[in-house]
Amino acid sequence: MSMVATKVTGPVRPLRHSAPKGARCGGFGVLLALEVRKLKGSSFWWMASAMVAMVCAWSGLAFMKRAGSGNAALHTLALAQGEVYQTVGLLAPILAALLTSRLSVMETGERMDLKWRSLGQGAGDRFFAKLAVAGVAVSLAFMVPLVWVPFAGLSDGFALGGDFAALVFAPVLIALASSMAVSAIQLALSLTVGKQAVGLGVGVIAGLIGTGLGPMNAARLGWLFPAGISSAASPFLTIAGTDGHARMTLVSNPWSCVAGSLLACIIWIVISAVIITIKESRQ
Repeated sequence: MSMVATKVTGPVRPLRHSAPKGARCGGFGVLLALEVRKLKGSSFWWMASAMVAMVCAWSGLAFMKRAGSGNAALHTLALAQGEVYQTVGLLAPILAALLTSRLSVMETGERMDLKWRSLGQGAGDRFFAKLAVAGVAVSLAFMVPLVWVPFAGLSDGFALGGDFAALVFAPVLIALASSMAVSAIQLALSLTVGKQAVGLGVGVIAGLIGTGLGPMNAARLGWLFPAGISSAASPFLTIAGTDGHARMTLVSNPWSCVAGSLLACIIWIVISAVIITIKESRQ
């Protein structure tokens, strides 16, 4: 038996077992598609559909009650639209808490977090994919009625009293920004705190506080937390009428409210992503 000696001329580097190239370089679109496919057949979509149906049903009943009133002062598009818009501050944090809690349970219960790591997907990418799914689902619950209520009121003879495009798109865009912001912070809370009841409790409390800022004349405090964005950036101005009924009109520049809400949304999304990244780095 002979022995062959091999001279090592340099340091030996260990082999790295990397994820498949397709898994790492698939991009955000592939990750989002996988996230949606993972939810196929789950109760997430039933919950999201029920939320959209619930808000639309309430908006429809409120609109029919207003349309059936004999008081002409109540037949204004701004008042009908503002009535639907006020539900954003109350319901968005609660709906976001429910949906993000479901996403978090599926992520940890099925060990999906370990699978994503084995494929080389970072915490930030996974967070943004989940945020896209949950944020859009929460937003649709308010965007759908905020779109059809003005058209229904216009066809029913409600008084316009302003720019129709601003009346439709300004509340819709602010509702979208507010929903994405609360979804981001609730998702970060669900993924970092083990007990999902904590996130649900925070969502309920935030909704109650957020919707109460307007009546307390403290709407500016809404910039300090996601659930208050809809109150702080409200494009509606409420004025008490001489007949005891409230008058609601658009502010002089509703697009500045839209810009403020989008900026606040971006800030809270970045804060939430940083929280997730810090948690991932400590594991």
